[in-house]
Amino acid sequence: MNRLLYRLLSSKIGAYIEIKILMKQTAKVFGVKVPKGIGFSVSKLLKNYAQLTTDISLNFIENKQDRNQLQQDLYYMAFQLGSDLRWWLKPQNNQDCFDIIVMLYRNIKISLCEQSQTICVHQCYFSDFYTPEVCSIISAIDQGIFAGVYQGGTLSFYKRITEGHEICVAHFNLDDASHKHNKEG
Repeated sequence: MNRLLYRLLSSKIGAYIEIKILMKQTAKVFGVKVPKGIGFSVSKLLKNYAQLTTDISLNFIENKQDRNQLQQDLYYMAFQLGSDLRWWLKPQNNQDCFDIIVMLYRNIKISLCEQSQTICVHQCYFSDFYTPEVCSIISAIDQGIFAGVYQGGTLSFYKRITEGHEICVAHFNLDDASHKHNKEG
């Protein structure tokens, strides 16, 4: 793995860049513009990202728009971001892939671990902002990031902090090829 780039992305500058890219790409999927004055610190930028994704998701829910299409679009956006990171960082094995995931999530104040294809999220910054329904929509980004970094697999949540559980729990099946990774259009 490209350890120099990994260390750069693990820094505050890397976290800032990650959140800016995530904000821009997520807003693009929702068809909204990124608000001006979103902050120059990582913590302010992350708070603004959480608020933006909450507000646009709730608006989306209120307008009863096509949730499946939105989740598919979020998934493919995140899959591309994960694939790009894979290309830049050049992981050599699944442990390198998971190290990339841990770094990405640490940058956005999410603490996770893995045991036998079970992903546990012990702390999630976004749980203070998201309703269960918003979390369910936005988790398409998590699914896409995992699949992009690993170049396959399916992430399926079955417990969420936003639903009242102490932790989020998901199963990551690397062998599952049920998602197509090239968006048909």
